[in-house]
Amino acid sequence: MLQRKNSNRVSRKVTLHCAWSIMNSKKGIVHTISLISLIGIAVVSMALVLVLSVFNGFTSVAEKMLEKENPPLLISASKGKTFNEDISKKLSNIQGIKAVIPVVKQTVMISVGESQKIVQMIGTDSTYFLYNPLDTCIVNGKQSFNNFEDEECFMGLNLAMDMGLGKGAEKMNIFVKFTVPQKNDDAIVPEDMLQTKSLVYSACYRSMNADLDAEYVFVPLSSAREILSYNDKAVNNFYVVPANLRHTNKLQKQIQEVLGEDYSVKNILQQQAVYFRIAKSEKLAVYIILSLIIFIAMVNIISSLIILYIQKQDMNFIFRAIGMTRRDVRRVYFYYGMLLNILGCFIGVALGVVFCLLQQCFGIIKLPESSFVVEAFPVRIFFWDIIRVVLIVLIIGALSIKMVSSRIKIN
Repeated sequence: MLQRKNSNRVSRKVTLHCAWSIMNSKKGIVHTISLISLIGIAVVSMALVLVLSVFNGFTSVAEKMLEKENPPLLISASKGKTFNEDISKKLSNIQGIKAVIPVVKQTVMISVGESQKIVQMIGTDSTYFLYNPLDTCIVNGKQSFNNFEDEECFMGLNLAMDMGLGKGAEKMNIFVKFTVPQKNDDAIVPEDMLQTKSLVYSACYRSMNADLDAEYVFVPLSSAREILSYNDKAVNNFYVVPANLRHTNKLQKQIQEVLGEDYSVKNILQQQAVYFRIAKSEKLAVYIILSLIIFIAMVNIISSLIILYIQKQDMNFIFRAIGMTRRDVRRVYFYYGMLLNILGCFIGVALGVVFCLLQQCFGIIKLPESSFVVEAFPVRIFFWDIIRVVLIVLIIGALSIKMVSSRIKIN
């Protein structure tokens, strides 16, 4: 048995050496087709790395745009609309949390004089600005939101202009009326089914997020509870700010384990459900489409195997004469194809990574001037994407080459 294993080991070394010698041959059409096959695999592998890196880059840009509107981690109740803010005590033993921010968020109607608009009301306290530093974007009004506990409200500049609150309005004690529907079985007229409260307009901000500037009004947490008829401990969200954003996914799992199934913990992409599904499906589609392209690129290797078989009939007799079995000869063709596949894959991946690094550092390929978010194509390299590319190319290549080499007729 040991002797048989040693003979098989020698046989594999011999067949691999034969395959390498054939690939290094500098003459004939086989060499030309082999070179074309190697280049084809390299180009496809490089394209796969580039496309996935650009996709990751645009995803990271989208995440940064969503950061102004969505917290790094959002805790909400799986059932029901509100929960008690005392559950934040359960998170005190989890390391890596910078802040847990209580939030009451609700769609309301605001009115100033005859101007009315449906907006998103955010009820929170001064710790909110540890996550979203809107106090650094103040245009008109108070210089800081650190004492955000009074009967006041502030909003984005675009919304303030829509409501007729121009420069200087923050000094005039103008009241903004908040109106929400409420359940009242004794109501006779529609007005009795509405809950209203007026808060003083105190400031406005201007951020880089148009939606945040045009659709959000910030009020103290106590005022939001009063407007919505919530009790003194009720919240409908917790915004969690990690101490290190790189550990967000790990922190998400820890919080979910502590709180259990009664609460949901979502990262930025998961908070945008539609975008999250689109991002996942698009990346899957990229893998599938480029995998098909890889399979097409394998046709070159298959062609070179067939031509090699046709041109090297004498070589097959020599292999048989020196004691190789039919299986050994087929293994020579398999190793030949796999060497082309492996070399092409690693050359392509290396070139793709180098080009991505150059794009990151120097922004070689620019976007149109009309794009105001980023100037050049964003790229982001993930280690696991590189591993997936290598695995996809090698697996598809191995299956294709095995399918052809196993059917080669050896006398």
